[in-house]
Amino acid sequence: MQDSLYLKLLENWANDNAPVFVVGPERSGTSLLFQQVSNHSAFCDFSEATVETFCFNKPWLLLQDSCPENYEMRLYVGQKNWEAFQNKIQPIVEANRLADARGVPTEYLYQEDRPKIWDARQYGPLLRTFFYFAWQNLGKRCLVEKTPAHIRSLPEIYNVFPNAKVLVCTRDPSEIIASHRKRFAKEVELGVDRESHQIQWLNKPLDDYLADFREIDDIVRHHIVQGRNILVVPYSELTEHALDTMQSIFEFIGVESDVNLNEQYSEDKTRPAQLWDPLLNLPPQPNKIDISAYLNKEELTRIKKLKEHLNDAWS
Repeated sequence: MQDSLYLKLLENWANDNAPVFVVGPERSGTSLLFQQVSNHSAFCDFSEATVETFCFNKPWLLLQDSCPENYEMRLYVGQKNWEAFQNKIQPIVEANRLADARGVPTEYLYQEDRPKIWDARQYGPLLRTFFYFAWQNLGKRCLVEKTPAHIRSLPEIYNVFPNAKVLVCTRDPSEIIASHRKRFAKEVELGVDRESHQIQWLNKPLDDYLADFREIDDIVRHHIVQGRNILVVPYSELTEHALDTMQSIFEFIGVESDVNLNEQYSEDKTRPAQLWDPLLNLPPQPNKIDISAYLNKEELTRIKKLKEHLNDAWS
């Protein structure tokens, strides 16, 4: 285990900070929301770290040497700081070797002994160390991280950061599925093999999508009832009423709003352009998609029935 003084420092730092986590279904607007939040002057510089880390879903990747699977995590820590980070977590690396010898699973999600695995693997101290190094590397301002799949790790997020602020993107389920299928068609058109593993997340069966929506809705409802710091952000509100929506979001986060979309996206803007998704260099705007081009009547009927049981924010 890391030395007790350092662990106490990390715990105090984590308790004093309230990083923002942007989560939700894929293709629901998480990238857009992340960009709008990180543009705020109170937040760290994410111009080169606008990637999904999956650090809560796959914390064991932080224990490994540099590899393609932890590239995004290394961007947050900083390539020049990775060795120092690895040195600091060596006691946790050793604890995980012992956990391996005892047959403790590496993955904790959907496991019956989820909390025990989390504690045995010391994933909490590991992630506090990760975010502490990231915070130092990115400018020692407010942190924000966007990984849609972290919606399934909310208990662990609050375990690491008791005061974390979680923003959950929602969007009409029909639009989400249509957006997946539109993107899949585009990838195939660009030459990616339609059977390629890397794009199958865009080509799931309808039943899988419906199950995901139910699961995410249940998770959000549960944590709202628990009184957690969680705010649901409908995609339509973000794109059609951007100024008012962002002001409400910053009020929830606890920073003074400095939103001025006209200045933020002017010709002489000072914020770095995002090369990985040019659309994020434009003000939020309605993004209507031809749902009928990607879903048939039977699918739309099943989705409509599902929506009767989802929170109104999905509409």
